[in-house]
Amino acid sequence: MILLIDIGNSRLKWALADASAIRPTVFMDYRQFGFLDHLRQLWRDLDVPRQMAIASVAEPKMALLLIELARSLWPRIDVISPRASVAAFGVRNAYSQPEKLGVDRWLALLATHCEYAGDYCIVDCGTAITVDFIDADGLHRGGLISPGLVLMKKALTQNTAALPFSDTMPDTRLACATEPAINNGSLLAAVGLVEAALQRQPRTYRLILSGGDAETVAEQLSVPSIIDHNLVFKGLLCYSQKQTAV
Repeated sequence: MILLIDIGNSRLKWALADASAIRPTVFMDYRQFGFLDHLRQLWRDLDVPRQMAIASVAEPKMALLLIELARSLWPRIDVISPRASVAAFGVRNAYSQPEKLGVDRWLALLATHCEYAGDYCIVDCGTAITVDFIDADGLHRGGLISPGLVLMKKALTQNTAALPFSDTMPDTRLACATEPAINNGSLLAAVGLVEAALQRQPRTYRLILSGGDAETVAEQLSVPSIIDHNLVFKGLLCYSQKQTAV
């Protein structure tokens, strides 16, 4: 049994996995008071994992706290903390400074190459929207980063007088009031980013979406897409299995 952990910019996701399947994901806000105590109570009831694979784009201290917690519960647990590199398991990093690529994006690339055959565009619709292209032979072509839907709306409301913030469901129609105009404009900006990125490539790429706003963005796209919320977990699982096999 492997404990998979994905620490994002705003929340923690974790799940147990074995060689054949990833179990349902648990979502937690690590900024809440008493978070570690609550997590300790949840982990106490788990079957003892032999391995813990952790990916984090948050402050380093958060990952260290979780590793310390895991080792206090399971002293013999093996901890794996992947980092982006020049190449791994058939994937070649496009970044001139490979270690600067976010580990979540790196793991999504590994998962896509491991599980899906063909040329793919990977879009994570979370706090930030990230776009990465990978060819069937594992060559990462590079990517793009943009604010996510909530960040776009907050940028407007925090930096412009009297504009309201709303978390109501957006669409891409022209709006007749300020709140839906902000919501719809933010969504259309995200949709336009994805579609423009795809259209400007010299070949056709299939599209995979993940992240909290994946369904919202997918509904408005003019191209078909696959939604896979487990890409980072699948990348962690692929990394841990292949590293163990080496």
